[in-house]
Amino acid sequence: LLSSFQAGVRSQEQVSQSPQSLTVQEGKRVSMNCTYKNSAFDYFLWYKQDPGKGPELLMNIRLSMHKKESRRMIILLNKNDQHFSLHITDVQLADSGNYFCAAS
Repeated sequence: LLSSFQAGVRSQEQVSQSPQSLTVQEGKRVSMNCTYKNSAFDYFLWYKQDPGKGPELLMNIRLSMHKKESRRMIILLNKNDQHFSLHITDVQLADSGNYFCAAS
């Protein structure tokens, strides 16, 4: 079985996300990336949106941190490269959905 991921951006032109879509085999690891242009951002978020539902906050990280873990998810932040990423290990079918990054 495969899990599908779609990208979306919630901070318009200040944040860009890649890849736009990907399909991952269950049990594998997936990574999604965001870059940001505004060096004043100090709060970085990842959301998941299931079909027919509103976005749900998955995880967030502050500028003062470089890594945050929660169960199968990890956020990494590289403030020098203005980049943050979401990594999900042991992907499950329930992980399928639209993922959005945001910064403020």
